[in-house]
Amino acid sequence: VQPMVDAVAARLPTWKAWLMTKTGRLALVKSVLCAIPVHQVLAFAPPRKTLKQIEKIQRGFLWAGRAAANVGHCHMNWNRVCRPIELGGLGVRDLKRVSLALRLRWLWFSKTDPEQAWQGLDLQFSPTERALFWASTVTVIGNGQAALLWEDRWIGGQSVCELMPNLYGCIPKRRRTTRTVADGLNGNSWARDIQDNLGLHKIGQYLQLWQIMQRTELSTTPDRLIWRWTASGTYSAQSCYTATFHGSTGCHSWKLIWKCWAPPRVKFFHWLANQDRCWTAERLARHGLQHYPRCLLCDQQPEMMRHLLLECP
Repeated sequence: VQPMVDAVAARLPTWKAWLMTKTGRLALVKSVLCAIPVHQVLAFAPPRKTLKQIEKIQRGFLWAGRAAANVGHCHMNWNRVCRPIELGGLGVRDLKRVSLALRLRWLWFSKTDPEQAWQGLDLQFSPTERALFWASTVTVIGNGQAALLWEDRWIGGQSVCELMPNLYGCIPKRRRTTRTVADGLNGNSWARDIQDNLGLHKIGQYLQLWQIMQRTELSTTPDRLIWRWTASGTYSAQSCYTATFHGSTGCHSWKLIWKCWAPPRVKFFHWLANQDRCWTAERLARHGLQHYPRCLLCDQQPEMMRHLLLECP
């Protein structure tokens, strides 16, 4: 883990950061400093402390041109910087989300490619990784030999756990990960997996599942796993990374900022101005720093970002 941090830090002395604009440093952060850890996070989930150290180096190089930056140098919270430009950020990749998206590749392969040499190994995944995978996939039933009856989302895009949570709690853990839909339909063996006394709510859910199982018809085609975030239904790391921002508030002015003809340094300034992160007198006052009370250009109104760009005569 430590060599990964050292590899990122070793890049900084070779660049004359004091000669670069912030847009130049931003390009190097995106293309180099964010790319170095990708090979490692593809295989394992690094500790949070390691990711924080790498993010500290990236943040310091972007805002101050060195390995560490003080709070006063940072114009923006790093979580905001790591958001896509469509959501108001700078598009720097969030390493925690990148690690999560890349490691889901192995869960996808374990379900869709049984010929892999490492199939059968006990791969360890965190609850967060498994939860994102199940929320991102839907199973289309074919012969029922690959879809797990109790775990997979094969009932109209939902799982037994989502539709019948009380009944799902009566199933032993060893059965949840081994019982396929085909096995469950064979002689109604799914009913024998229930190992607890059924109350009123559980009986209702049991009857609901009974009706679903009776209506289920298998075919000769294999089961198919569909990835929700792509049109083709196939997993991609980019779509998985984008899905981690699902539900975030978008930025309506991102095209005006980043899709115009202006030079990159002007676009970067427009982004800071849109976020109200330029050092105007108003922002100096909020931080308790020394400032002139009125605009130095017109000496009429307080110096605010809106006043400087739109209202100052």
